Amino acid sequence: MKCDDESIDATFDDGRTLSLPIAGLAFLRRATSAERRDCRVCDRGTGIYWPKLDEVMGVDVILGVPEDEVLDLIS
Repeated sequence: MKCDDESIDATFDDGRTLSLPIAGLAFLRRATSAERRDCRVCDRGTGIYWPKLDEVMGVDVILGVPEDEVLDLIS
């Protein structure tokens, strides 16, 4: 997991790395570079957490699928 001034990059267990531009994510556009970089995986691998921003985003956003599909995979 990596987040910088341009995108969120997530590497999945199957080796795929997907990127999502932060341009459409207001909470990340408003954040400082340091706040963006401080992210971690949460919720059994289904979320990304930015503690300095107190924000969580589901990986469904990066995958472009409904949240239910991601949750079905872990149940």
